[in-house]
Amino acid sequence: MARLNVTSGDYVSFAHRLLWDSSQRHLTIAQERPDDSWMLHLSAGLLAAAAYEAYLNYLGLEILPDVWADERIAFSTEPYRGIEGKLKRIAEEIEWSLPSKSLRPLSGVVELQSLRDKMVHAKPKKETYRRTHKEGEFPPTPSTWLYREAPERKVCALVADVEAFSVSLHNAVLQSEFKYVIFGPHPFLGLLGFGTHTVESAS
Repeated sequence: MARLNVTSGDYVSFAHRLLWDSSQRHLTIAQERPDDSWMLHLSAGLLAAAAYEAYLNYLGLEILPDVWADERIAFSTEPYRGIEGKLKRIAEEIEWSLPSKSLRPLSGVVELQSLRDKMVHAKPKKETYRRTHKEGEFPPTPSTWLYREAPERKVCALVADVEAFSVSLHNAVLQSEFKYVIFGPHPFLGLLGFGTHTVESAS
């Protein structure tokens, strides 16, 4: 009869890296499937926005665990409301001066978060239209929800802005007293998780 062992330990999955990897895979698949490209870009943008917030939560849990312990309350009021409030709080703690929100790449981050909100809180798009057209021809109809607002090239640019800004923040943390919380030289690339374990006999 085979001996039984008991393995125990701790493991952490880096949600921000898993979400980012998924976003990048959607962009790759979009190149291979042009008929589905716009929708795949849209989902890639949503995943990139989620990866960015997950990265802020990763930093916050490491740098300010007491604040992030009650995240919903801590970031429900000004001046620390929402995702921008999380960034502001982290920047203050590492003594990093935030760049202007009107300049890229941060402006792209803000725009992608706005697009993310529209996707997460989506409603049917309704509009009234009037077209003059030749008899026997169908008139052009209004654009599909978000199609003009989030074309593929724009989504790619916004995703690139998220990466560029996150790298800047990552480097700022590496220059701070909290550099020990950082895993690797890039916020989204590298190990997707790690853990430790011990094995002992069950008998």
